[in-house]
Amino acid sequence: MAEIDFQNKDYVLPSLNSAFTQDDIQSVLICLYQHRGQHFATPDQGSYLYKLRRSKDVERNKVLARQYAQQALEHMVPNRFRDIQVMAERKEQSRIDLTITLTKLSGQAQIIHYFVPVGG
Repeated sequence: MAEIDFQNKDYVLPSLNSAFTQDDIQSVLICLYQHRGQHFATPDQGSYLYKLRRSKDVERNKVLARQYAQQALEHMVPNRFRDIQVMAERKEQSRIDLTITLTKLSGQAQIIHYFVPVGG
């Protein structure tokens, strides 16, 4: 649960440490959320995770979600991050939880939790 900073009147995200800026996290989330091929200038940006919303809720979607997320983030590895690892779990029905571990070029790591709705 997020805490509230009463001076700024805004949420404080405890999962973000000083090594990572909001820009790094936002760029990863945009790549996962945006449909692949939707942006006219960079058609290779985005992911195919949106396809899982209309598919059946079966176990193999866990593998597809992991592959789609890795494909969406692979262009960031040489420039922005040293390594990006994606793990997928199916804890609930109609939902796949992705655990994304980002390693910056300096070696500092950050974990992002992202979920994908399946079988709308």
